[in-house]
Amino acid sequence: MMLISPSIASADVLHIADEVKFIDTYFDNIHIDIEDGVAVGGISFGMKMAKGICRISSSREKTMHLEVLNPLDYLDEVLACNCDVTFIQVSHLKDPLAVIDQFRKAGVRTGVNLCDEDLLRPELDELISVCDSILVNTTAHWDAEQNYMPEMEEFALKLAENEKKRIWIDGCVTYETYQRIKDSKLYCAVVGRGVFADKQLAVERYCRQK
Repeated sequence: MMLISPSIASADVLHIADEVKFIDTYFDNIHIDIEDGVAVGGISFGMKMAKGICRISSSREKTMHLEVLNPLDYLDEVLACNCDVTFIQVSHLKDPLAVIDQFRKAGVRTGVNLCDEDLLRPELDELISVCDSILVNTTAHWDAEQNYMPEMEEFALKLAENEKKRIWIDGCVTYETYQRIKDSKLYCAVVGRGVFADKQLAVERYCRQK
């Protein structure tokens, strides 16, 4: 069954330790978005907070999503976080394969983040082949309303047919969407507001009680 990874960027940052404990207790899987306000419109938090989250979290799986203009500027701090996967947004990068290669050579367990803008890239097949973990955006970076894109879900489902790949989806994944695709070959869905808008309801919907 498809896992749920809460995006702590949607949590109450004034009570971040409590929010980490909530994720650890009920989901055992935490997702950390690093947004610089340039590569994407929003700003989440910086690497100091990310390192603190990774230090106190006991979740079995920790993932990071670098949505930043210059990913290589973050390389040393990403290494210090020691996440299970660090996804790199590539839609704005001129040579994404070179960036991914430098992260991998440094010892970072690296995944690629693909959005609708990437589907026409000439190196798309190579981007897919070079990483074992792929995060597919099911909303567009440019869409302020964050409308769910069924075509990107279909793209992710097709990728998931490759048994050697772990495919994640991220972007306006509702409970109704989860119910429809939870038994697919998709590995995990990143959910932010759908968890933190009503945490009790999220636990009832998504979690096996511990």
